[in-house]
Amino acid sequence: MRVAQQIEPWRETRRQLLNKWHGVRVCDEPSPWYMSIPTPFSQLHNVLPEEQEEMVFTELKLFLVGHQTENIRIDQFDSHLLPVSIAVNISFDPFIRSQLERFYDILITISTIKICCYSITHDAVTFSPIGSAVAGTIEKKINGFVTNICTKLSALQESTQQMNNLYREMHKIHESLTFYCGIVRSIYLEQLIGGQVLTLIDSKRRDVFSGNIQDLDDVFQAGWAVFARSIGRLVCKFEADYLDYEFVIWSTKQMNENLYKKLASTQTKHTKSPRYVIIDSLCPKFFIKYLDILVRCAEFGDASNAENSRKVIGQVKGKESVESVMEDVRNVDWSNLDVNTTVRMLGQFSRKESACLLREITSATNVDQAIRDIHELLIKGSCAHDVMLYGLKADILSKPVEEVGPIRMKKLTNDVLGAAAEKHHPFWKYFSFIIDRQNVFEMLGQRTRLGSHNMEPRETVTPALFECISVKMDCPIDIEPIISSSAVFTLIPIFRIWLQLHVASYTVAEYRDSVRGQMPSRQLGDVAKQKHLMYALDSEISRIKQKWIGYVNVAITLYYERVQKAVSLDEYTECQDILAREVTKMMGITELSQLKIIKDTLNIIWNYNNPDSNLDSLIAEFETVQSIVQMDNNIVMA
Repeated sequence: MRVAQQIEPWRETRRQLLNKWHGVRVCDEPSPWYMSIPTPFSQLHNVLPEEQEEMVFTELKLFLVGHQTENIRIDQFDSHLLPVSIAVNISFDPFIRSQLERFYDILITISTIKICCYSITHDAVTFSPIGSAVAGTIEKKINGFVTNICTKLSALQESTQQMNNLYREMHKIHESLTFYCGIVRSIYLEQLIGGQVLTLIDSKRRDVFSGNIQDLDDVFQAGWAVFARSIGRLVCKFEADYLDYEFVIWSTKQMNENLYKKLASTQTKHTKSPRYVIIDSLCPKFFIKYLDILVRCAEFGDASNAENSRKVIGQVKGKESVESVMEDVRNVDWSNLDVNTTVRMLGQFSRKESACLLREITSATNVDQAIRDIHELLIKGSCAHDVMLYGLKADILSKPVEEVGPIRMKKLTNDVLGAAAEKHHPFWKYFSFIIDRQNVFEMLGQRTRLGSHNMEPRETVTPALFECISVKMDCPIDIEPIISSSAVFTLIPIFRIWLQLHVASYTVAEYRDSVRGQMPSRQLGDVAKQKHLMYALDSEISRIKQKWIGYVNVAITLYYERVQKAVSLDEYTECQDILAREVTKMMGITELSQLKIIKDTLNIIWNYNNPDSNLDSLIAEFETVQSIVQMDNNIVMA
């Protein structure tokens, strides 16, 4: 019993799905090739060696085309029912037997190829149209080799030396036979299907260092034609594989929800559409880099259907509609395309459908308003001051984070992002405040290229709520393709730091009010030092905020210049990603040195009222921070 080397989770799912189809028939019939002969060898009497040679020559040709004979048979099979040895009639002349021994390896190789090819093309338990196409092409090539040799030798008038001539001709192609035998044997024993077969063929034809180079283009193209046909069906009709389950993208319409979730959880790549599930193992290795393009083309079907439901498609006058985009690919015979042409077609279609979707979505929804609201919330921190005021009003801003539950966070969301903001920032309603206990500076330190090992971890203390407030976005499905989730993820820490800067400004103002009007005296301590530190801290926080505002304005201006030139969905989302990268780089939060300046400045403010803190120590720490800032300014000016 042959078993795949690694039992992938999808194999059992595939077996269950195939069993549902009555048209898929498990072939219980044994292979017609090399059927056993129950009778023992016959004893040869009064048969001359010349007559024996003529007899053996005929039976060798029969064996080569797939039949055991009266005097040449397969002696033993291995555990996979593949031949391992040949037996000949012991009553043959010793010279004839010695001649036959030279053919043993050739006969085993030929019989292995034919048995494996038949099993691959007829075993529906692990049946693969791609594997079947490859096996059928190889068997056809082998049959062609043998037929040509037999025809050539039969045309010779000279009947002597027939076995020698046959051996010489077969020996010439034995290397090729062994090569093809290795391929079909691997497909058969390892139960390779779909893209796994193509990966094997591609690796064999590219293995130029093996010293055994064979022309595998026709074999590869036979399998690729089936794979490309599935690509065409997916792109043209948005139908994934729901019959053979050997394509890299399967349809989920025959799966129940539990089966779908179980299968999807074992894969590394996922689609936005619940109609499809990606089976990583079935993607040819040479095609993996193009898989994302294929997935986007598949998801285009869902997106276009969604637009159809809103009756938007076709209403953009003078522009290319979905139907016109689809017409270009529906007229293509995908099975006749090679890999490079297929990839080029996918790329062209992906760009066209991306441009089409961009027009449809922007015409149906106010995407510009959504993007502006995201910029206002995350990059400019426009609501950070309101969050602070509502937090102070509810007396939760500086409370330990453990004391604030989800109900209060929900109320804070409604107060700041809800009805009050609906008029000017309608997209804010898709955001909500959450608690993120990871320190934002440690998080950013982990994201930097230098790694987080240089960012000193914070002491184990319970953080205040304002240090843990973050946001999450629940993007509406109609504009989800046009909003870059990675850009939003990159920008969220900026909002968290904006909030801390606003709280820091408020805290410093409170400290300044507490010492305003006081004169230095022995009882009040060194009030002058306190005032000096507070004014210096307030100046530093204001400097950081003003610098950030300037950077934000420049980055957003550049963004709108780029986005006006975007003609596809990919270019539109790429503009958002570029903005996120540029803003974080301009603000300096991707550099540990700049990040440490902000972190240390804020820590001085948070520790000012700490009973364990020493005023002189805080002043010394701030002077160190100021010296670093001055050094950085000198480097920039130089």
